[in-house]
Amino acid sequence: MTNVILAGGRVIDPARGLDLVADVVCADGRIRSVKPPDTGPHPAGATVIDCTGLLVTPGLIDLHTHVYPGLGDFCVHPDRAGVDVGVPVVVDGGTSGVRTFGLARAFTESEAVRTRVLAFLDPCLLYLATKDFIAHRLEIANDPRNLDLDATAATVDEHRDMIVGFKVRATTTGDPRHSPFLEGAKSIAGDLPIMVHLGRYPHTPSLANLDAITALRPGDIVTHAFRGHSGILVDSGIGRAVDPRFAAAVEAGVRLDVGHSGSDFRFAAARALLDLGYPPTTISTDLNLFNMSGPVWSLPETMSKIWALGVDLVDVIAMVTANSAAAIGRGDELGTLDVGRDAEVSVLRVETGDFELTDGFETVRHPRRLAPVGCLRAGVWYKSREQLTSHEQLTSHEQLTPGRTAAPRDAAVGAAHRPPRSVRHASAAASG
Repeated sequence: MTNVILAGGRVIDPARGLDLVADVVCADGRIRSVKPPDTGPHPAGATVIDCTGLLVTPGLIDLHTHVYPGLGDFCVHPDRAGVDVGVPVVVDGGTSGVRTFGLARAFTESEAVRTRVLAFLDPCLLYLATKDFIAHRLEIANDPRNLDLDATAATVDEHRDMIVGFKVRATTTGDPRHSPFLEGAKSIAGDLPIMVHLGRYPHTPSLANLDAITALRPGDIVTHAFRGHSGILVDSGIGRAVDPRFAAAVEAGVRLDVGHSGSDFRFAAARALLDLGYPPTTISTDLNLFNMSGPVWSLPETMSKIWALGVDLVDVIAMVTANSAAAIGRGDELGTLDVGRDAEVSVLRVETGDFELTDGFETVRHPRRLAPVGCLRAGVWYKSREQLTSHEQLTSHEQLTPGRTAAPRDAAVGAAHRPPRSVRHASAAASG
């Protein structure tokens, strides 16, 4: 499919300040125009997809996933985090170290993968994100011999089109307030961001949360920023407050990412931080085998949780489009519907009802939820494979053929048929 019109949807493009009913016209895999419905000529032979009553946004970006099956044994297929749930672009969160990155790239660029995959690289020579934390259990994640910064820099240079930054496990080797792995990554990162997460790793010592945060540079990213028991929130004597070191880091430009995972997002922590003026910069899932069937499900589901906390819908969309693109230095190619860009576009439905949303510890009810309908990935339409009624389950990735008119409102009508939700406490091994 080369010519596609997403017709009559509510187009929300925060980077351009757009919120209007419009047609998004794509030709030869690129965005040709965003214009009022039924105005001007359409590309010859275009497939028209009826988006009446739907949201049309720049292609969603999931900033933290684990999508190298075989290298990390809790990884999901990239399409399960991506086009299957209306997300054309995902970023792997450091599943691989330096020596196995070529294998990861070969898989993600194979015909088996339709989603665009970018990557945070673990700077260690050998790192595998596994459910048993094998790199930590064998103590190679905190072994300085596993760090060759020349080799790491060479790998980044070779794969600069795919590698968008480093995901550092900030382990320590002696001084509990110094991580040679974090400092090493900083020494070669240049303008690439470094992502660290809040929370400890089993088997290996690591920086305390606030020490990790204060070691970051402007533009670096804290994922799992809204987890419980992080040390960020303190009792000021007159109410909740944030630790001054956290406040200073955010003021300096450190970005806050959700990184939901099975146990690293809490409604309670998010409420408190929102009340104190610290919203997420970006929303991501940390999607893996242990949370894809709850409590995470998908990026649209995770977006719904932030929306349920009172964040404006336009801001929620910015947190998975323009903000995410800026966070990985790809604002010149992703995150907006500028004419001439690759046609990465997401289509969502706002469902109304009485929905349960869970963080794995607390369940809230909300009258609205975002559901994936489909997406354009490089101009090719993929209907969402999630939330389908039983008779609509697909056995392969469905693409529309040129000349066919589709009604994607029918693509996700079975949201009520998703597996039943329950409040569950996921294993800490589900975090990456």
